[in-house]
Amino acid sequence: MIKKITTILALFILGGLTSLRAQNIKLVDPLEPIYPDTNHVEQYSANYREDFPLNTNADVHLLIETAPGSQISVSADINKRPVPLSAWSQLLDVPVERNTGLTGRTEIYNHQINPYVIRRAPFRIYEAIQPLKQAQVVSSNRFTALRLTIDRSLISKAGDYTCHILVKGKGWQSKAVFTIKVYPVKLPSVADQQFFYTNWFNIVQMEKRQHVERWTKDWFAMLDKYARLMAHGRQNCINIPDELLSYHDNHIALDEKRLLDYIAVFRKYGFKYFESPHIMYRGDNDDWNDPELKVALTKRRYHTPEAKLDVDTMVHLIKNFCVKNNLEHSWLQHISDEPKQIQSKCYREVVAQVRSIYPAIKIIEATNDRDSLAGSVDLWCPTIDDYQENQAFFDGRKKHNENVLVYTCLTPGGKWLNRTLDEERLRQVYFGWAAAKYNTLGFLHWGLNQYHVPDPLQQSVVHHFAPGAALNNELPPGDTHIIYPGTDGPLSSQRFESHRIGIEDYELLRMLQSKDSTVAAGIIAQTFTSYNDYNTSVKKYREAKSQLLKALSVKSTEANAK
Repeated sequence: MIKKITTILALFILGGLTSLRAQNIKLVDPLEPIYPDTNHVEQYSANYREDFPLNTNADVHLLIETAPGSQISVSADINKRPVPLSAWSQLLDVPVERNTGLTGRTEIYNHQINPYVIRRAPFRIYEAIQPLKQAQVVSSNRFTALRLTIDRSLISKAGDYTCHILVKGKGWQSKAVFTIKVYPVKLPSVADQQFFYTNWFNIVQMEKRQHVERWTKDWFAMLDKYARLMAHGRQNCINIPDELLSYHDNHIALDEKRLLDYIAVFRKYGFKYFESPHIMYRGDNDDWNDPELKVALTKRRYHTPEAKLDVDTMVHLIKNFCVKNNLEHSWLQHISDEPKQIQSKCYREVVAQVRSIYPAIKIIEATNDRDSLAGSVDLWCPTIDDYQENQAFFDGRKKHNENVLVYTCLTPGGKWLNRTLDEERLRQVYFGWAAAKYNTLGFLHWGLNQYHVPDPLQQSVVHHFAPGAALNNELPPGDTHIIYPGTDGPLSSQRFESHRIGIEDYELLRMLQSKDSTVAAGIIAQTFTSYNDYNTSVKKYREAKSQLLKALSVKSTEANAK
């Protein structure tokens, strides 16, 4: 009998503790990393306040500790108006099997420990954002994470807004308050933003994950969902599918009808740049030491009459299409990815031929060399470490009417900015701050949805797929993608949203720079010094962001008074 009473009492106490924990809901800044197994809950509270400009959404995360299997329901109102179900999402956790390396790739590449990660692998982290179909979820971990997004239409005027949040479980309920201050500073639309942003899109992966057949009605409907998500993340450039420029029976053709249909989907969401596929490559064996490039379509070596005729045909097709469809200022042409010095002579020859046919064309390239390519690239795209270490060269190219954007891929690692899963979300934000400080154009990344695993929600580190890659040559966690495949369409991610915030910050900083460059520089200096020197405190970043919004508000008031 005593044993039975003790057991009942223990269950009662355990149930009470679980209930108490469940009622202690925490609101968390979306830039803070949160995990399904353990969190520093003492640093969060049920009250969260943040500042925002006009023309953006206001987001906050809910961290709820309950026993796995518990049912949780959520609701909210803002200034006494109900918040729709569409405002709610659940955060899905993904694995980090190995940490990003000190120089790049993963730590097994050169067996050096990277001290600049947010947590030692292996671990799981909340990352993918899945919209709720109903206002209830069932917890599957110790910590459940939800995302509340207050749409810009609900905070469309400057002022203060109070969002009351109610979370219920079996036998308990808990409240939280999200306070929003909107400043009279309006962000430009994607169509009007100055920041150039592209993530390379893999349509084959879209088709495989979403079960749609190319060029069908369902395919275009799914493409529309991807374009909408990209535009939400402030991407304004999209790569053109390789197949639209084709080679069959010794004949090169451009499918203008399908190309226009494809472009129309993205124009609908404000996209203004379109990247043509590379017309040259290093060959099927990816030989980085061969000085002669090959035509991607026909595989012919460039220093042959046939290959030069191939280039002539392709560029004439592109030129005629752009002129007919008012795309002369929107079309960006890749020649060959990441040319090294050994390929530079051939690269320059190809560019000279392309420009002789179409002088107005703009060449964009991720570059691995500098001086040997000078004068042959209009939009330089070095890695961030290459740019920072050779800033004088790249800044000098601006005097020749060339521009510079930057990129990252499997490198750099360590403390450099990047987008891998085991790094601070502030690193994605600071890409915008870096662009404002250095007056660069924007950012390119190869991996929007370049999945190389059956399920990116269950694997984030993959072996490098280049021919001959050694076993220790891995892509770091999440490098292949920044969005996820959902059941009904693509899912955003913490990293994707953080990068969006940084681009929005860039637009705000540019506004302030045009009004008072000294004040803007002072605000940037508070948190960001260089691509590998920055403040990792989300609180310090938010304080600088608030100062930015206040400064813009003051400048706007002063301008209106005149």
